[in-house]
Amino acid sequence: MTHEQKLTVYTIKLKPKKKNVTNTNKWLFRNIVNKADTNPIDDQILFLDIFKKFIYLLDTEEMYKDSSNQKCMTINQADVDRIDVNANIIPHADKFIIEGKIEGGSFGRKRNKISTANKSDKSEVTENDAITDLFYFMIYTPLNSDKSIMFIHSYSDSNIDNIVKHFWKGFLSYADVFGEPTIKRFIPKEIIADFKSEATVSSLTFSTDIPSESLLDKTYKTKAQNFNVTIKITPIGNEFTIDEFEKTLEPIQKASFSNFTIGLFNKKRGSLRDTSTNKTSPFELDTFNIKPSITLSKYISIKNDESDFDEIKKYCFTLLENIKPEIYTNHAVQNR
Repeated sequence: MTHEQKLTVYTIKLKPKKKNVTNTNKWLFRNIVNKADTNPIDDQILFLDIFKKFIYLLDTEEMYKDSSNQKCMTINQADVDRIDVNANIIPHADKFIIEGKIEGGSFGRKRNKISTANKSDKSEVTENDAITDLFYFMIYTPLNSDKSIMFIHSYSDSNIDNIVKHFWKGFLSYADVFGEPTIKRFIPKEIIADFKSEATVSSLTFSTDIPSESLLDKTYKTKAQNFNVTIKITPIGNEFTIDEFEKTLEPIQKASFSNFTIGLFNKKRGSLRDTSTNKTSPFELDTFNIKPSITLSKYISIKNDESDFDEIKKYCFTLLENIKPEIYTNHAVQNR
């Protein structure tokens, strides 16, 4: 499996525990830094206090761990009060953004490490050792909104999405004021449109349960039971274009199996293939709702070295501006 790089976008929505709670990131942050009063506070100072709290919790000798999925992460940060150092995690107080590199990976499994050049050069990887990668991360938390946007970079063979989400669920909650927020994957419209523009329909699948008396010949005696029937339709040769799919879906669904019209089957799914990357994405036939992955090599230059992080950073900042109107639809403040 190639070490392909991907990006996932998430929305985070606060969950106040009481109806009279001011449901904004700003009020949550004031609680977190023990300034939940009516005294005025500069927005950027408040945000930097939150950033320091974030660094304090993750830049520790012991890695932040989630034993349930055996993932861990940490950050290696220079002095947060100095601006003349090359920090791994950077706060953009004027934009309410925290972004940078996180180190993380898996632990909990005993393995061996052997040099490919000398098999006798062998050492043990214990259950307490983590095999880690560097990942890019960004979170945007406008103060006057109850929603935030988070980007998590991953590889096809390694990711820290669950441990990052686990951390922020705890961080963006506070005692009796805010419960753990809701974090959901978000697919930008431009990613969906781009995927569809270069996609073909590689297969259609129809599935349902059919009782034995309807499926089997009446002369065949068997106890009453249901059978799951799945019909998969795959074009031989050229796959359906989106236009061809839309024209042929209705007549295909009129076809029948054992007197059952397949268009009335309980589960109806299709699979789209991005012809530029050969990646597939499932979708429901009734809604055509697809959720493609963001394969970074399709949008930026990937060299599999340190320069990738600069490219990913630029792309995330651009994508953030593009998706703000999709997420903050009720004229919520874009920068605050």
